[in-house]
Amino acid sequence: RLAERALALCSCCAAAAAAPRGASAAEFVASQALAAVAVGRPEQVALAAGADAAREVSVTWLTDDTRDDAASCEEVARVNVSSVSGTETAFSGECLRYSYEASPETFGNYTSGRIHRVRIRGLEPSSNYTYRIFGDPPGLERRFSTLAAFSASSRPYPFVFGVIGDLGQTADSEETVRHLDADPSLQLILHAGDMAYADSDSRRWDTFFAKVEPLASRLQWMVCPGNHEIESNFFTGESFVPYEAHYAMPALKPAVMEPSVAQIGCEHPWPWRMHTSPECSPSEFLSSYDWGNSFYAFTAGPARIISLNSYTNSGPGTAMQTWLRQELEATASIRAEMPWLIVMMHCPFYTSNKAHSGERQAVLMRDQHGFEKLFRDYNVSLVLTGHVHAYERTAPVYLNVSDTAGAPTYITIGDGGNREGHSDRWLARPEWAAFRNGTHFGHGRVELVNDTHLLWQWMQNDGTVRPRLDVAEATKVAEEHMRRGALEAARPSWRHPLAARAPGDEVWIANPQHLAPVVPTPSPRPSPGPPSPRKSLGGWQIGLIVLGVLMALGSLLTFVLFAWRRCMKGRAAHVARREAFLRDASELATAS
Repeated sequence: RLAERALALCSCCAAAAAAPRGASAAEFVASQALAAVAVGRPEQVALAAGADAAREVSVTWLTDDTRDDAASCEEVARVNVSSVSGTETAFSGECLRYSYEASPETFGNYTSGRIHRVRIRGLEPSSNYTYRIFGDPPGLERRFSTLAAFSASSRPYPFVFGVIGDLGQTADSEETVRHLDADPSLQLILHAGDMAYADSDSRRWDTFFAKVEPLASRLQWMVCPGNHEIESNFFTGESFVPYEAHYAMPALKPAVMEPSVAQIGCEHPWPWRMHTSPECSPSEFLSSYDWGNSFYAFTAGPARIISLNSYTNSGPGTAMQTWLRQELEATASIRAEMPWLIVMMHCPFYTSNKAHSGERQAVLMRDQHGFEKLFRDYNVSLVLTGHVHAYERTAPVYLNVSDTAGAPTYITIGDGGNREGHSDRWLARPEWAAFRNGTHFGHGRVELVNDTHLLWQWMQNDGTVRPRLDVAEATKVAEEHMRRGALEAARPSWRHPLAARAPGDEVWIANPQHLAPVVPTPSPRPSPGPPSPRKSLGGWQIGLIVLGVLMALGSLLTFVLFAWRRCMKGRAAHVARREAFLRDASELATAS
């Protein structure tokens, strides 16, 4: 690390000496000479979309800078952005650092490096940009592109994005990242929770962001919290702290968290072993974590994308439900400009897998808190989830009944490559389960082709066709990433051939907004109570039930009559025997 900093210092000084005096670029390069010694090279670079992905992007990175004062942050939290025309603009941001306390018997205490975050606003839609972070070596130019802007008069279709869930840091995880990176059509990544699988070992957040940097530093990568992001503090019960610190989603307000007393003393050992304390990243969990990266919405091309938190309180009057209702009502008024409405969250409302079936937080959110009804009422097109380590797609479904007249399609895509393996045990197949697979890792691809239809593809490895990248092609990709600052691409695995992925499942999905164009009046907030029945009965079903009851009553009556007749016959026989006995006794007495 010291040798790298010394080399960067010499390079920066030489570049600064050669630059025109007084030029903004020269000042920027010269200042990097000091940064190379003070903070080191920027690492773990990741992009995220702002509230409007066509005009806003945030950049987050980490350094070894040990300072925490505001003056040094103003100096180093800087990004220079250049357009194709050559116009260069400097942006400044904020710095933070977090501490996390795991069980002393597992991973102990951790303090992060210095996290820098810069929000870049005022960008042009459908434009290519280069950017340089304070501390980058001279000549390094990172790149990103803004998304297209859609309006009632401008429809630059198609719009394509990748979908993943439950990624982790295995060889399968890396393969998924490389496949997403190798698809030049992708404009955005949606990640439905469970990112690093740090599970209280915060060093794994550092290795995760290094592993995804080749892709995350050039494409906006949007996330929602999963259970592996809960990571409750051993001493305080405070949850989601590393997740909130590492990501920069388009927050409406600063995060508000309340510690969970029940989580104090938690553990999450890996490899997993039996323990009596609570789990730090439990599968079933409810807490109070609002705003920040917990839930938010943003505009991406022709879609409004809503990200929800499956693990925060969602009942009537809570922050998330109140905000969601307001967001849905506001979006309903602009659906002519933004025809697609997509929801992302971690826990599935519909799954026929035995893993995580019927978990409390998902059932509450879906039924008693009325979120499924909201999705149907406001014509949500697609609901993307993870949690179950398998792939499953429903038919358009509402209240457990397949319904093609405007219900959302629910997709579980928890097969990114995590270290816990596959969920391959299924329940009896319900009518709404259109496709399911629990034995392959993969990723999803969404192509919005016009206002009325999207093409959904679940991509899995296909060994019957030519590899996606051979050694020469993979080496070229890796070297390009290294030139743009992603040092992870120096790993030998980035130069290995990349097996092809082909659609294991492919289907056209109609936009419910056009199948049911009238937005209903928002329903009153549901009062707390038991869940509503999941399926209503038809007239023929009621008739069968009534017929069955009548037949049962008839059988019971027949049995009662039979038993009564047997009883009467037995009584008559008993009386006859008694009379015969008395007659015999009388005759015997007379004879004596």
